[in-house]
Amino acid sequence: MNHPKRLHSLQQSRSYHSAKKISYWLDDNYLDGVIGLVPVVGDILSQSFHAVFLYLSAVKLRSARLTLVILFNSLLDILIGLIPFLGEVLDFVNKSYKRNLALIEGFASGDKAVVSRVNRQAAMAAVGIVLLLVGIVMLAKWTFSLLVALYHWLPGLF
Repeated sequence: MNHPKRLHSLQQSRSYHSAKKISYWLDDNYLDGVIGLVPVVGDILSQSFHAVFLYLSAVKLRSARLTLVILFNSLLDILIGLIPFLGEVLDFVNKSYKRNLALIEGFASGDKAVVSRVNRQAAMAAVGIVLLLVGIVMLAKWTFSLLVALYHWLPGLF
C-alpha cells in the first residue's frame, strides 16, 4: 500500500483517533502527570494507554521496527514515572504519547526523516528495551524496599 493510502487508512481508524485523543489529553493537558501523582495505580493506568500506540504500529502499520521504537519510548516513560519524587515532576514534561504519535504519523506518511530515524533506532531500541526492563525491575524493587523501610520507620516517630 502506498504512503497516501496507508496514511488515509490509518486516519480513518478508531484506534488512530483514540491515539490522538490520548496524546491530547495526557500530554497536551498534562493529565499524564496528574494521573502519575497517584502512587502505583496512576503509573499503571497511564501506561496502559501506550497499548493503543503499540497496536497502531504492530497491527495497522505492520512495522516491527516502529513497534520496537514505540515500545522503547513507552518503557522509558514507565522508568521515568517510577523514579521516586522526581518521576512525578518529569511525568509533566515527558511527552511520550506525543512523540509516539508523531512517529506513527511520520512513518505512515512515508516521511523519509522519520522512517530513517526509526530504522536507525530499531536495533538500539531492542537492546534498550532489555536494559529498561532490568532498570524497571530494579527500581521497582528499590522503591518497594524504600516503602517497607518507611512503613517500619514511621511508627517509631510517634
